[in-house]
Order: sequence, then structure tokens, then C-alpha cells
Amino acid sequence: MATTAQINAVVDAIIAAFGGDAAAFQAFLRRSKLETDVAQLDSQIRKQRAAATAASAASEAALQELQAQQAAKLAEIDAL
Repeated sequence: MATTAQINAVVDAIIAAFGGDAAAFQAFLRRSKLETDVAQLDSQIRKQRAAATAASAASEAALQELQAQQAAKLAEIDAL
């Protein structure tokens, strides 16, 4: 647990960094939170795209297999 002196030191550093401008500090915090949210969404988008690509490849393979089976059946019909 941080001591009061440590907390005060952090607060003093924040005040110094933002020149005592509370609005600038709030904007910084808001921007940081939004950037974190965007990074998380980017990660979810990448994962979803990868899953969609994998699903598409699996679906295409299944479709090709069905088409091959159909062609084989048609070939049997033609052979009769």
C-alpha cells in the first residue's frame, strides 16, 4: 500500500507534468482510455478475421469435396 508521502509525490509529479491544468490531465486520461479501447478492438478484429478466414477455408474444402462426390456420381450415371 502506498504511503501518503508516495501518493503526494505522484500527485506532485502529475501536477508538474500538466502544469496544474486539470482539464489537460483529464483529457490525457480520457485519450489513454480510448486508445486502450481501440487497441483491444483491433485485437478482437484481428482474431475475428482469422476465424472467418479459417471458417471460409474449411467451408471451401467441404464444398470441393461435395462437388467431387457429385462429379463421381454423375460419372457413374454416364457410365450406365
